[in-house]
Amino acid sequence: MKSSLVGLVMATIISGHALVTQAAAQDGVFYECDMNVKLPNGWVSPKIGIVIDVAGKVRVIDSVTLNFLKAPAKAGRMDKGNKMRLTWSIPAATDSRGQRIPTFRYVANLDRDTGAIRVIAKPTGAPQSWRGKGTCKTRSGPPPKILR
Repeated sequence: MKSSLVGLVMATIISGHALVTQAAAQDGVFYECDMNVKLPNGWVSPKIGIVIDVAGKVRVIDSVTLNFLKAPAKAGRMDKGNKMRLTWSIPAATDSRGQRIPTFRYVANLDRDTGAIRVIAKPTGAPQSWRGKGTCKTRSGPPPKILR
């Protein structure tokens, strides 16, 4: 799954999301996040990619979005100092047996100075939630040779 996630992210980069260093505000950025999760096949993925394009639009890609949306999820973004809060959802999905899954709402808090990230996934109307903590690295430049 890791190589397919990286491959899809790199394909997204090549197809028009110019991702370079975070230093220049007019440029885009890609965060590669490794998450510590209790359930590797749960609602918070062990690997999450965050793409911010040159226009400031945000996409989140992980195993959950690939499984249910078949593409990166559009995310909302709120910045406060060096902290960034992202929100996205997986609406009206069905599982492998064709049963409807409630909309899942996600909130991620990223500290851009340290790379620390916390993610919460919560189904609408249910008390449960899934959580993960991790670290994000900023990626820039062209994709690795093996993916070209």
